Amino acid sequence: MDEQKDEPIGRNDLDQNVDEVLTVVLGETLKRRRLELGLSMEKLSQLSTVSRGMLGLIESGKTTPSIGILWKLSKTLRIPIAEMIPDLFSQSPRFIPANEGKVWISSKNLSKSRVLYQEDRERLNLVEWSLEQGKLNQFQHLPQAHDIKIYQVLGASKIKLKNKTYHLEVGESVFFPISELDSIENESDGLSKFLWISSKKFR
Repeated sequence: MDEQKDEPIGRNDLDQNVDEVLTVVLGETLKRRRLELGLSMEKLSQLSTVSRGMLGLIESGKTTPSIGILWKLSKTLRIPIAEMIPDLFSQSPRFIPANEGKVWISSKNLSKSRVLYQEDRERLNLVEWSLEQGKLNQFQHLPQAHDIKIYQVLGASKIKLKNKTYHLEVGESVFFPISELDSIENESDGLSKFLWISSKKFR
């Protein structure tokens, strides 16, 4: 039997990963701004003339809006287009080594988190998670947050909230207040990897 070898990651794969993260962070930024203004998705749709369905896809990180749609949202949400994308992407290029960022490893080495990016005053944070088999219910070491979005990158995860449970596959995401989170469990045979995007509201 021929030995299988891992295929090297090509430039197209790397570009695709960057595009996916950019799309997710952009959607989170727009949703955070909408909530700050106290707008429902329906109201934002009416004011911006962007369809409710399109807004849902953008905020969930499933599609990247066109320049025309960004311009409409920029006017309605009163936020410059340049501020919709955090410095992580606007100050291009930026290389993030594997050993950069604050790292936390659980006592039994079942999980590891690494802070990839922190916006000024920790208003927006991007954390990379790797979870072996098992359940995680300790989150005190992470940056302060009010709202969380989890975007599944590899494997599958079960996100248990106080009143609801979500099962995430690759490419899916869930948004919730941090106060609702009970646990995160790896539901795959191998490694579960996801992005933890947190935002903090100023009082």
